[in-house]
Amino acid sequence: MQKENGFSREFLNAFVDNQLAPEEKSRAYNEIGRDEDLNRQVCELRKLHDLVQLAYRDVPAPPARPAAPVLRRNHVGVAAAVLVLAVGIVLGTQLRMPVTVHEQVADQAPVAIVPVVATADRVAPPRAVAAARSPRPTVRPAPAAVAVVPDLPITTAPRSINEIHIGNVRNKVLIHIANDDPARLSQAMDEIAGLMRHYRDIRASAHVEVVINGRGLELVRVDTSAHAAEIARLLNDYDNLTFAACQNTIDRLKNEQGITVRLLPGVVVTDSGMAEITRRQHQGWTYLQV
Repeated sequence: MQKENGFSREFLNAFVDNQLAPEEKSRAYNEIGRDEDLNRQVCELRKLHDLVQLAYRDVPAPPARPAAPVLRRNHVGVAAAVLVLAVGIVLGTQLRMPVTVHEQVADQAPVAIVPVVATADRVAPPRAVAAARSPRPTVRPAPAAVAVVPDLPITTAPRSINEIHIGNVRNKVLIHIANDDPARLSQAMDEIAGLMRHYRDIRASAHVEVVINGRGLELVRVDTSAHAAEIARLLNDYDNLTFAACQNTIDRLKNEQGITVRLLPGVVVTDSGMAEITRRQHQGWTYLQV
């Protein structure tokens, strides 16, 4: 088994495919952050992984099989069967009609035959008759379940990522999220939380930046995020963690779908998600895509 930079090819492929145990992931993160050649190799494997997924995303459906030939039947026999069926339906309807009317009458509230109480100035029905004539209450269907949105404060315009001071840290990790699949978003949040705990436990100098664009923007929108409380907790616990939303994606939702995006508190914006990724890679950041 050939090893490069202390890791085998199989190990790096498992790291890219998120198939490693937490301890192995932590060791890989440390080595990738220190070794520029290993960082470049992981980026190449990640690109190859994405290209394979893209190639099999829209696989054309197999051609439909021709319909089985319909057996020709005796037209006289078919016509006779249709005639018998029609006569049966008519007779059944006529025989059923008195029973249906009876059921409808029996289903209504009974009306008591009570003499009307007459007074000098008006004629009023007895209380029992009035109650019998009152309309029956309408049964309304239960309302559909409504998603509960966390009660978040209304914030002003989000800050730009240029206002975030990174400082001179040793470990710089860039995590890219561009997918709205719930399972993958949950996995991404687990990875982020685990990485932040790891750097805190070993007391390492580090900064983690999460860049969100495309469909991944649902992660940090007030009206769509299923992880609002978790993001708020992470930003409160770690001042070396940044969530940055792509301004190009925000503008596109506004122009094409009329959606005004409200970001979760603490989330900053970057002019372009892809431009930010390119800048960070030129600065030597470790790039990981979820």
